Amino acid sequence: MHDFEVDFYGSHMNLVILGFIRPEYDYVSLESLVEDIRTDIQVARDSLGREAYAKFEGEESLLDFSGKSEVAS
Repeated sequence: MHDFEVDFYGSHMNLVILGFIRPEYDYVSLESLVEDIRTDIQVARDSLGREAYAKFEGEESLLDFSGKSEVAS
């Protein structure tokens, strides 16, 4: 959903699960998977724009990484 300038693989992440978009499917083609991912992104963006979800943007508990370090690989 976002473009990141650096790879954050192995980094600590705080998150809250706000909903369910669809079940997991076995795809017959890469194109159909990519199409569904694009749809999922739009559904997520639309949902996050709702008042009930928008209140989580900037939530301090999701932004606090004090005492957290990157996961050792």
